[in-house]
Amino acid sequence: MYHILILDDEEPLREAIRILGEWDSLKISQIHEAINGQEGLSILREYQIDLVMVDMKMPGMNGVEFLKKVKQEYPDMLTIVISGYNDFEYTHQAIRSNVLDYLLKPVNRHELNDTLRKAVHLLQERQQQHQEKIQQHRALHVSLPKLKENIYQSLIDKRFKKQGNEDMLAMIGAEDDTCYHGAVVLRILNLEYVRRHRFYGDTSLLHFAIANVLNECTEDNIQYFCFANQRLEREMVLVYHARHRYPQELGFAVQQRVRSLIQTLAHLLELYIIAGLGVPSNDIQQLAMAYEQGKQMLEQVNILELHKSVVIPYEQHDSIAESHSLCSRMPQIRTLLENGHFPQIHRIADELIAMIKQSPYLSMHMAEYSLHDFEGQLYEITRELDHRLSVADEPTITHMRKERIQVYTLDMMNIAQWEQHVHDIITYYAEIVRKSGASRQSFHISDIRSYIDQHYFEDIKISMFTDKYYLSREYLMKLFKQEYQMGIHEYVQQLRMDKAKTLLNEEGLKIQEISEMLGYKDKNYFSKAFRNYYQLSPSEYRTQLSTMSNR
Repeated sequence: MYHILILDDEEPLREAIRILGEWDSLKISQIHEAINGQEGLSILREYQIDLVMVDMKMPGMNGVEFLKKVKQEYPDMLTIVISGYNDFEYTHQAIRSNVLDYLLKPVNRHELNDTLRKAVHLLQERQQQHQEKIQQHRALHVSLPKLKENIYQSLIDKRFKKQGNEDMLAMIGAEDDTCYHGAVVLRILNLEYVRRHRFYGDTSLLHFAIANVLNECTEDNIQYFCFANQRLEREMVLVYHARHRYPQELGFAVQQRVRSLIQTLAHLLELYIIAGLGVPSNDIQQLAMAYEQGKQMLEQVNILELHKSVVIPYEQHDSIAESHSLCSRMPQIRTLLENGHFPQIHRIADELIAMIKQSPYLSMHMAEYSLHDFEGQLYEITRELDHRLSVADEPTITHMRKERIQVYTLDMMNIAQWEQHVHDIITYYAEIVRKSGASRQSFHISDIRSYIDQHYFEDIKISMFTDKYYLSREYLMKLFKQEYQMGIHEYVQQLRMDKAKTLLNEEGLKIQEISEMLGYKDKNYFSKAFRNYYQLSPSEYRTQLSTMSNR
């Protein structure tokens, strides 16, 4: 599935593109919008965009400047220019920026979808080439490294028996009892972000890139091997072996080296990693203990003070008692969900989070556990409220819930990101309750039409309704179109144009006055809108009326 960005300062035109595009057949699942080049660049940096449709004339950063920036920062980005200004300057810049196509307004349905099909075909070819490269890389590195990975994984899982497997240990260079062995547990704090923005959503490729950097490190009789934990995709394990080193000296050398390596990964791949070190031993079977020690160090990291990558050597100390809960006001949250008062749930969450922030310590383990617990209780409440959920639906719902939990335990770089996860969970389940009709909130799409009928002369934005009724933009627009066979902006435009005709029949009213009465910014903007709708200007319409009356 592909994501596109529509860059145009006129919302009705963006709406027209949304209506005309055959998105489902093109496998385009997400449409982002922006009103100028600067906002468009922000979206490109935040989301994984596959295709940009850009207007050339916009306030602030226009299309010409935007395309130049895109060529510098995203040289492989596919772009389609859509403009009402068919002059050489814009066309020349479009050609220099390697745009896929150049379409003129008003957009023609067939031309638009033909161009989109061409873009999707090119994206599919690129994706196929990318997958072929991945397969080639995997084939080249599947033999000895894979054997090492399997043996070390079985060691940290306590499944490996040394007796009878000495030959396998010799093959990977881990058979010497005079050699010290240790483990470093690496936790990727922003795996989801880096995976989407740098590795096309491919976790295996991300793991491969990290292992490549770490496996190239061998110094002072210390050998390193890195692999992804098969049970936890955001966790990697760095195993090391060393001869002729004292354990304390070895631990310090590894700590310094790991700190340098994660700084390199931050520079090369924008990865933020925390690392926990276990105590080395000359018994390879103790690798599991070193792994557990490193993991324990990561779970005890204070997320309230976490601002950057850190390396933590093993240090035994008493655990700190924690009593943080997001679930202390669940009865009240349940009532608010049932009655459709969703914004109040966010306010309760803010109060609970503020109390947690006042404490001196929130461990990474407790931060994760509290999210799981909070999400789990909201899930149970939602199931009880949503009377449409049948026993047959249960496997699907459970799978969806597992996906939500996985997402929320991936990226947690600081307390602010943890706080955002809390609100995302609330939004997710509030939307399920609202869509299922389980809440008692009263709403009908005719409420929006009634508002428009009374306020058509005001600046009407869809966000006004999404905020008021706690509806997603896509769902609200779909409801309106199903009920009235046109989009919200189309309806506003039709209503204003009908009113314009009526007012133009009044000879005492000037066009400037009519423009203001209809809510347009100025006379010229009104005249342009009227001409686009009726194919003649307001003055020409009045002349036509006068000619007909004289007859």
